[in-house]
Amino acid sequence: MQRRGFLTAVASVGAGLTAAGSVRGTGTEDGEPIDLGAGPYRTNEQLTRDLQALDDSSERISLRELARSAGRGDPIHEVQVGEGETNVHLITQIHGDEPVGTEAALLELRRLAHGTTEEVHRTLDALTLTVIPRVNPDGAMYAIDTDEDGREERLSRRQNTQKWESNESRYEPYYHATPDGEPPGHDLNRDFNIRPDFEGVPEGEGDRWSKLESEGGEESSEVEWALNMPYEDRTLSESGLLFGPETRAVVDSFLRADPDYAITHHHQGLATLPDSGSSPKPSVLSVMAAFGPAYEEKAPYYDADAPTAEYANPFLSAGTSERALRLNTLVADALAETAGPWDAFDSVTRYGYTSLWGSYLDTLCPRTGAAGMLYEIAGQSDEVGSRGFGLKLEATRVGFEETWKALASDPDLSGVDAESYFEIPLKGEDLDEATDEETAGSEANNANEGGSGLGLQSGPIGTR
Repeated sequence: MQRRGFLTAVASVGAGLTAAGSVRGTGTEDGEPIDLGAGPYRTNEQLTRDLQALDDSSERISLRELARSAGRGDPIHEVQVGEGETNVHLITQIHGDEPVGTEAALLELRRLAHGTTEEVHRTLDALTLTVIPRVNPDGAMYAIDTDEDGREERLSRRQNTQKWESNESRYEPYYHATPDGEPPGHDLNRDFNIRPDFEGVPEGEGDRWSKLESEGGEESSEVEWALNMPYEDRTLSESGLLFGPETRAVVDSFLRADPDYAITHHHQGLATLPDSGSSPKPSVLSVMAAFGPAYEEKAPYYDADAPTAEYANPFLSAGTSERALRLNTLVADALAETAGPWDAFDSVTRYGYTSLWGSYLDTLCPRTGAAGMLYEIAGQSDEVGSRGFGLKLEATRVGFEETWKALASDPDLSGVDAESYFEIPLKGEDLDEATDEETAGSEANNANEGGSGLGLQSGPIGTR
């Protein structure tokens, strides 16, 4: 989920997917923006059409429109399938330039809507799945005329399209971006708040705001402000303000679903396996569990002198934390055991967890005691040529399917060793940075040396 520039490559459609199209984008030089065009990722219109077709063709599917996006006014859909007692909430593409989860979710919805196998029926009887397949329609369809030829290229971007207004909060929040030549927008995975009914900070309470410091520990020359939210005798730094209609739609969906498990899918750079030598091996996926005080001493940024809320989630019970560790371990193990042409699946790493008080997992999981999981699939949209669209899609699909199967047979995942989660290696540097053994290190090593942590932006805040 690292912030990145414009798209530079587009892969062909992976096997087994009837996608929006298979036309490649065009570009001449590395780093030059490329139009997604009719590439493998569905447009908002195509997504709506395919979801409606699924709803029309299967009585198992329940489709509803949650809201409209802030900028384009495109629909944000929720799909439910199954009638079981174990509830799972899945969101994908909260960052518009992280689209593979959407395509994998559609494959799974189609399989569950029309499948006739014993496994499908067990899943439907045991689970209720609530899926928001594209949280950020604005970012997914972001387009701009990059070469001034009078034609806009669909590039996608991280944020939605939404301008911050001065009457909305005392200060402009740090996660509101105003890039030159582009419309402003919010990073939606910084916009959540521990209080689902939060409606802004009253006038006269400016002490809830603080200036962010730069990575070097000094205040940035461009002042950025963050809300420090008081909650249950704690202060939750860098909390979101629930500005986006997209964010509020996710909150409403989550609370209605009352999930036992919460899953969010993202992309990251091309992370490597740590200590993999002078020819670093890429990691196909990094997984991350949200956990609380029961496991706080194993948090990458654990500090015995700091409040728990600065490096873990104090509102997650030991049981919830244990189930989260088991779920993430399950997916890592399932991919490692997957045979066939996907040898790269035996390369799952761990994304170093730290609390992020504007994120989906840290703010919503405590509301229902949901065990949380973050997917960070290898490669941003501009890096699909390096890892392959089909590889990312299949790794995600396998993770989803194995999760449903396991939860259907054992809702507590009691057969999975929670402690094994911490044996999954922390992800190493991105592939383009890891040129030899000396530069290919782990997040933990980097953090212990006083750095910000490999794959973590500006210290503990993370980039997810």
